[in-house]
Amino acid sequence: MAATRALPGERRAGPQFAWLAIRQSAPEAAPHPALSTQQLRALRKRLSQLLSTLSQRLGPALAAALRQAAVAWDSFDTVAVLDAGLRAEAQALATLAVQLERSADAAQRAAGLELRIALTSALGLVDLCERRLATLVRLRVQSSQRSLLPHGRPFIDIAAALAEAARDWA
Repeated sequence: MAATRALPGERRAGPQFAWLAIRQSAPEAAPHPALSTQQLRALRKRLSQLLSTLSQRLGPALAAALRQAAVAWDSFDTVAVLDAGLRAEAQALATLAVQLERSADAAQRAAGLELRIALTSALGLVDLCERRLATLVRLRVQSSQRSLLPHGRPFIDIAAALAEAARDWA
């Protein structure tokens, strides 16, 4: 941690998901009518598709940024993955998660919690790449393992993790 704090550069707050937040008193936060098993499967599939899309976009963007960072680690481009469409889908899934978490049925609440945790975890990893990649690169090049693309893969292969999660949610 001391090494991270000593690095130059702008310090920014952690993940910014204000666009994802749902006020507890908002009408859309009202409990959702119970979903059938088929509807819950469809919801899982939506999350799987979102995770897969994030993985497909992040993989090439991260590899390109790290190739540039290997040449000039202090001036490589940032990674941008989330667009308006992905944000809208994430917001819709987050709304459903909150609604399910407010259900009277324990299984529905569990499904909502599971959905919310998976969604915010994935978005947190993407946020890490979009906002903190320069810090991770600086730490990596100062370590004993300096390669940013060991064996041709990013040293922090979040795209692969998202792809694996997408398969598990399918």
